[in-house]
Amino acid sequence: MTPRDVRRGPARRAGTRRPRIRSVLGIPLPMMILALIIAALLGVQLATALEQSTTSASHMTGASVDSGSGTGTGTGTGKNSAGLTVVTEASVGTEVQRLVDTGTIQPMTSFDAAQCQQEQGIAESILIMEEVSWGGEDTTGWLLVHGPVDRETLRANGGIISATVVLPACGTGAHDEDPGQDRLWAGHVMIGSL
Repeated sequence: MTPRDVRRGPARRAGTRRPRIRSVLGIPLPMMILALIIAALLGVQLATALEQSTTSASHMTGASVDSGSGTGTGTGTGKNSAGLTVVTEASVGTEVQRLVDTGTIQPMTSFDAAQCQQEQGIAESILIMEEVSWGGEDTTGWLLVHGPVDRETLRANGGIISATVVLPACGTGAHDEDPGQDRLWAGHVMIGSL
């Protein structure tokens, strides 16, 4: 072997050597890192979805209600001194179910539901509406039940429907710069079939 061949030998072997991929518990390290990134992204997405499904513009409080047997405090549905149904975040689903079951629609009086719907960006048709007393602060507002299906289909099949509670000033243009100021609560409720 000539000195020239000796120089080529180690250089040739070093050039053909493959880098060794490290592994953790037999799983290649790049695959482990990729799996951790995907798990983190899924966790963030699930946390965001959970937060969006449970958030609302108000907090749950006790409400002073006037029931048939007298006045009491609680978070259930009842009537206030003006005769309006008291609705809280905890009882909005029950009240929407009652409205769907009975099919009651109150006359609009001076409240412009169509204008309010446009102001709030509600694209679905309003199925039922009721003037209510919202929460422990006894705030007068309107409960708007809206969705992509008609009321009869909802009564027959049940499902998830949207509900929004707004101030009576909604639709008057009082808060054109921020229509969200007229919104007391917005969310989805599950309705059972009849």
